[in-house]
Amino acid sequence: MSTNGYQVKEHTSRWLILGLVHFAVFSFAVTLQMIPPVVGILVEELSMSYTQAGALMGLFTLPGIFLALPGGYFADRLGPRIVGICSLILLFAGTMVMIPLKPLYLFLGRFLAGVGGSIIVIVAPQIITRRFLGKELGLAMGIFATAVPLGTIISFNLLGLAGKSWGILSVFIIAGALSLTALAAYMIAFRPAPEPGRQLTGIRIGSELRSLGRDIWLVALVWTLFNMGILSFFTFGINYFAIRGFGPEMANFLGSLPMGLSIPLVPVFGYLADRFGWRAGPLIIGSVICGASILLIAFDPVRAVFWTVLLGLGISLIPPVIFTMAGEVVSPGRTGMGFGLLTAMFNAGVFLSIPLAGYIKDLTGTYSASFVLISAFSFAGGIVAFSLLKVGPGGRTH
Repeated sequence: MSTNGYQVKEHTSRWLILGLVHFAVFSFAVTLQMIPPVVGILVEELSMSYTQAGALMGLFTLPGIFLALPGGYFADRLGPRIVGICSLILLFAGTMVMIPLKPLYLFLGRFLAGVGGSIIVIVAPQIITRRFLGKELGLAMGIFATAVPLGTIISFNLLGLAGKSWGILSVFIIAGALSLTALAAYMIAFRPAPEPGRQLTGIRIGSELRSLGRDIWLVALVWTLFNMGILSFFTFGINYFAIRGFGPEMANFLGSLPMGLSIPLVPVFGYLADRFGWRAGPLIIGSVICGASILLIAFDPVRAVFWTVLLGLGISLIPPVIFTMAGEVVSPGRTGMGFGLLTAMFNAGVFLSIPLAGYIKDLTGTYSASFVLISAFSFAGGIVAFSLLKVGPGGRTH
């Protein structure tokens, strides 16, 4: 069988493909999160403000605001192989552009890498949905959702250590090497799903978007609010703990602990979503836990280790359900558009929220007000999730 002119091996293991896209998104996560562990270096050695450091983080998400929907549209029609290769090339190239360490190159590189990143996070769950829909999709999405936490831990700990030991340039080189490895593996080993993409007969993104239905918009809004809170916290969390008097190693550990805890928990919750048909409930509970945990970290830092553990529990509940629901509530031929909408809204929210949190820190001199805002995003996601209570497994309405 041939898909978009490419010969397909139907016996290719779906679990092997899951591992391949997991690594691609892991490299994306390392690139996305390579800024938080070096915020202090950016401020002290490159004379950047906290607002500028937040903007450097947020700029990575800017391209996704405009390109996620076209990326999803073309992924549905051209197939995930060529679109995925292009996205990984840009992820690598953008990181390398930052090497001169001048403001122009730093911001331009983050923008280019963000173009690639905004597309790979659409293609990856689309591939998994096609391979696993109706057969362990929740478990597969749970495993897939560990890629970002794992990448975050590597960034916060190893890249933070590399930045302090060898300089900020080493951070960009390590991240670039990972994305280049992911590109090579994807080019060599990826095989598209047997079912062909829809043919490109005309670009009608507006009509495709209207045909997605109400539920995917609500799922995307919950995902956006969740990430507005969580990524803002992770951007400034290490610096917050350092200011509160924790040593560099402990600050890195506390900043990455929630993500570390989510790695074993997310697949478990994905399996339980399959087993018991969990959907909106975990989104509500997880959002409330995340919001409360961030408030407790802000106002009771003495017991920060306990609150970061609680935050890890809240984080673990949300991604496997979000990605499962996003694959279920749209038709099979429009999964790229569905995940494109998720990414576009996510990027728009994060692009605004992280610099805003940095600006409030600059304005007030402390993180207290910033963390109150960050927690409010999480609580708002839980409120929106109530609108999805009637949506069951397979996207069915009770």
